[in-house]
Amino acid sequence: MPSASTYVQIGAGAGDQDARAGYRDGFSEYVKSLPQESVGRIVLVEPNPVNIAGLRTCWESYPCAEIHELGIAPYPTMTSATFYYSENDGPHFQVMSMKPDHVTKHYPSDSLKTITVPCVGLEDFIHETVGPEKIDLLALDIEGIEKEVVLGTDWASIDCRDLSLEYIHLGDDLQLLANHLATFGFQFVGQGVDHNGFDVLFRRM
Repeated sequence: MPSASTYVQIGAGAGDQDARAGYRDGFSEYVKSLPQESVGRIVLVEPNPVNIAGLRTCWESYPCAEIHELGIAPYPTMTSATFYYSENDGPHFQVMSMKPDHVTKHYPSDSLKTITVPCVGLEDFIHETVGPEKIDLLALDIEGIEKEVVLGTDWASIDCRDLSLEYIHLGDDLQLLANHLATFGFQFVGQGVDHNGFDVLFRRM
């Protein structure tokens, strides 16, 4: 019998509990479409404390789900970071970001609020929390720091099959990331798990 699979979502938000998103979340829809007995572990990372209750509700039928309230740092030496958000993006603040200009692109006339949260580099988080087990799907929705995180990660040290990456803010940097990931055996295979079509999927061949 095949071993149960591991799924990791970085930037989990409120899962499928956000009314403004139509109670939809591509990662949770994908995982919940699988036979539950095949899902061995669900690892969720979310920096915004207001979303933790929603995540618990989203995954209440999955005892294998674990929630980590922290941010993923763009640089491995960072242990905390200031996040920026607009009150008009409430109640779940889907575009909360370490980059204020990322938020003002969506809310140009708003005065931004801030919150400081603990952070860890992606590589360190995977090694310390997930361990050596294979990740069947890693979804990254990290609001403007995709470039820094992807380029700063030693993917050779992470056993990951599929990487679903939000691309809509990357512009020309998407090709840069694709070239970088190709050096670790990842190939672009199409649309990722985001239900809005905002993700692209890379698969390690």
